[in-house]
Parts: sequence; C-alpha cells; structure tokens
Amino acid sequence: MKLGASVFPRKMIPIEESLDYFESDRYIEYMELFHDYPNRDMHEEKDLIDLMNSYKLNYTVHAPFIEVNPASVNPALSKASIEEIKRSVDLANMIDSDIVVIHPGRSIFNNDNEYMKEAYSIAEENLKIIGEYAKDNGVNACIENLPRLRGFMYQDIYQLQDSLNRINLPMTLDIGHAYTAGFTVDDVYFENIKHIHIHDNDGVHDSHLPLGEGIIDFKKFFEIFSKNNYDGIYNFELSSKEYIEKSIEYLKSLKLI
Repeated sequence: MKLGASVFPRKMIPIEESLDYFESDRYIEYMELFHDYPNRDMHEEKDLIDLMNSYKLNYTVHAPFIEVNPASVNPALSKASIEEIKRSVDLANMIDSDIVVIHPGRSIFNNDNEYMKEAYSIAEENLKIIGEYAKDNGVNACIENLPRLRGFMYQDIYQLQDSLNRINLPMTLDIGHAYTAGFTVDDVYFENIKHIHIHDNDGVHDSHLPLGEGIIDFKKFFEIFSKNNYDGIYNFELSSKEYIEKSIEYLKSLKLI
C-alpha cells in the first residue's frame, strides 16, 4: 500500500517541518503539496525546491482552487485559471512528480440549466487543454470529484467519469467527497482512477476526519480496490499530525500496513 499525506497549512507548520515529519514516518512515502495560497509561488523558490529534492520523499501536487475556476464562463478568468494550473504541472516536473490533482470547477448559478450546460462545456474544454499540457510534460492531470457544497460542480461522480471518458483524463477519487454526495464504496471504482484521497466523515459534512471516525466502510473500500489491482497512492487529506497518526493506527487494525 502506497501512502501519502497532504502538506499541512504553511501558516500552521512550515514546509520544512512537514518534510522532516513525513520523512521520519516509515509509512508515508509521498507528500502532497498544496500549490495555492500561501504556497502559490513555491515553484519559484529555488532553495525550497532544492531542499525538497534532497529528501527521500516522493511528491504529488494539488493544483490551486481557492480562486481558480476552469469552468468560468468569463473567458479571461478561465484562461487565467488554465495558466495557474499549468504552473502546478511545471512544479511537478521540478520535483519529479507525475500526479497533479485538479478541481474541475464551480458555479453559483446551479439552478439555471442553460448556464450550467455552458459551464460544464467550458470545464471539459479547459480540462482537456490542461490535460494535454500535462501529458506533454509527462504528468497525469487527475481530476477530482467534489463534495456536496454549494457551487461545486461534478459532485456526481458518474457525471465526472463521463466527462473524463470524453476527454481521456484520469481521476482523483476523493472517497470523503463521494460520501457527502450520496455515494458509497460500492459506487466509486473506475479503471481510470490514478490517485485517491482518503479521509472520513458523517456522510453529510466534508469534515476530513481520521479514518475510522466516520461512517465510511474503509475495510470494504480497500478490498474493492485491492481486488481490482489499484496500484496508485492512497493520500491522507487530513489537517494534523494527530489525525494522520490515528489513521495509520486504523490501517494497522485492518492489517493493511
């Protein structure tokens, strides 16, 4: 089982401290970098890039999403969003990573059918552009299913899968997000999944709890993906060392590590 974990918020814990923590954990092989505020320009910090490359860690990159929206109906904003996400592909190249996680978009006018049809069309077109740029640079642009939050698109994992089939891109499966949108472990296996985010919740709130503290049937989840020979990363998307350590103990209790 390949385990990774998302970097802690930089304002709380410096990246340097996160590097030391993850390298000292014998179960964590991958560190997922959040390439957004306050880390937006990390790819321009040569000393930091050199430092990361000096560690015996592997990396994945989470592209920006706070104010980035590849589904924007404003051409100037969608173009800017494409360029911002391309920077994450460039960062991946600097740290020898082949995975970039991308949020597919959002729209607040989800009760306007014509508007949403246009937004989804724009999202597909722009994700295809990003995906081609990533492929040209030896990177997988892995599009993530989103949680049940107002304005977030592609909460329906089957709708996302249909789009990804049309534009030939892989998925980042976020099992916690899927549960908030009404899906279970029986609904979420697809052959094009190349990356997985793991965290727990109550089926309603996207609370990113430690594994075992919510309702997700992780035992069955891992059995399904093991049976289907998934060989990618299971990435903890948690907010603290305590949550990671609890989740590792949970995996031990399942005899998975």
